[in-house]
Amino acid sequence: MRTHRIALFLCLFACLLASCKKGHYDIGHVHGVDADGEVLLPLASGSYSLESLLHRFQIDSIIEFDALGDMTYDYSYEQCGAVRGSDLLQFKDWSYQEHFVIENNSQNGALPFDTIITLSQVITFEADHIRVMSAMIKSGLFNMSMTSNVNGFGVVIVTTSDIKDANGYDLSFTYQPQMGMTSFNFGGMRYQTDESNTLHLDYEFHLVVPVLHVPVVEIDVNVSTTDLAFREMHGYVDPYASRNSFDTVFSLFPDNVSGNLEVKNAQITVSERNTFGMAAHLTVDTALVWGVSVSPYDLFAPMPLGIDIPPSPEFIEVHSQPVSGWVDAHHGHILASSLFSVNSNGMNDLVTVTDSCNIDVKVDVSIPFSFNVDKMSYVDTVDMKLDEIELPEMIEELAIEIEFNSTLPLELRGRFMLFDSETGQVTDVLLDDATMIAASYYGQVSTSKVGIAITEDRLQNALRSDRIILCFDLDTDAHDVSLNAKQGLDFFAKARVKYNGIVEFESR
Repeated sequence: MRTHRIALFLCLFACLLASCKKGHYDIGHVHGVDADGEVLLPLASGSYSLESLLHRFQIDSIIEFDALGDMTYDYSYEQCGAVRGSDLLQFKDWSYQEHFVIENNSQNGALPFDTIITLSQVITFEADHIRVMSAMIKSGLFNMSMTSNVNGFGVVIVTTSDIKDANGYDLSFTYQPQMGMTSFNFGGMRYQTDESNTLHLDYEFHLVVPVLHVPVVEIDVNVSTTDLAFREMHGYVDPYASRNSFDTVFSLFPDNVSGNLEVKNAQITVSERNTFGMAAHLTVDTALVWGVSVSPYDLFAPMPLGIDIPPSPEFIEVHSQPVSGWVDAHHGHILASSLFSVNSNGMNDLVTVTDSCNIDVKVDVSIPFSFNVDKMSYVDTVDMKLDEIELPEMIEELAIEIEFNSTLPLELRGRFMLFDSETGQVTDVLLDDATMIAASYYGQVSTSKVGIAITEDRLQNALRSDRIILCFDLDTDAHDVSLNAKQGLDFFAKARVKYNGIVEFESR
């Protein structure tokens, strides 16, 4: 449709502009002969195919054609990270408090100097979708603070065999209570446990008071984590779902084209890349298309559409379906909503997930140039310059004749108007509701002829106009139109001049 529009635009522009240039029929240099008659002067000619226009206007990147000239409009949409492993490997920030009570059993309430109190704590990570047995920690801070009814604690040593450093040693760090809250970075360490999502902590509280006068020692330990995330984990993935939505307005044609057309057998292909190493599932529950002049309808049928997504390191085709329906030429609207599910069957197998695991989706749409047109219109303007034209007295009547030879399967009814952009007024109507170019439906060349009379009065209207408004109504006459790159349009423009007066010859 776009190439056809451009071809018509150029042909009409060349015809109308060429017919207004004085240099094509310079009769201002003849004089001296009394004459009465008619001449037919060639003005312009041209030949255009849709294939040549595709190259000339550099739009063959979205419109492809084969050796036979059959054309398709190809569009691709890709979404990386419809489901992301990094989303599963995030943990909620959590905080945990433990209250320890230790009885003072020493004689006369005295404890030896430098007494060590040993306590243990088990913490469970809060994770919605994974149960981790081992993992590489990407980031995370371990925060700790403590209070007690006894002053004089020296240091607190915290150790855990569930987290190893880069050298394989158990994590151990020293906390000084008088410093208040302190933090330790887990990043780059390895986590491993016998019970998923748990962390075993051992505390050594070093008490450095010579005499303890309280009957019991009370200690409150507050621990928390922030921004805890894994780079890679080995464990179990519970059923996980992620909803994705797509809402967009599309335009198949520029602003000056309106109407709708019926697309025939467009092929929609869905490809997926699943690097999770486990099966997934896609459910498309909404895929609506509508427009200003098109009522909403489902793009796929039946709905909802279910698609299995097997593991694959590369894109593989998981669904392909021909689609037919009406689309708005300029104000089309698509609303799609889908649900991606990982381990939707609830399999309890050990798997490995990294933060680079993704489910990516790619949708390819191939629309053949085969359709019905319904109430489609095209409006454009052509700049022109007529202020240098002189009308010799000898010219009694001037008419422009244009002949179109078309192999395009589209009939156009056109209206031409002269326009003055300074005043914003239409100065004259050149053609009103005239059939300009007849369609060629069966491979035979269709010839159409148009005549435009330019009288002296109308020429004055033209002289104060600087644009021509072109209005076309497209019609396929209930045929299924199939455009081909070999189809095109030839035109010939001539000026028919009737003259009556004295022809004088003037030397150059």
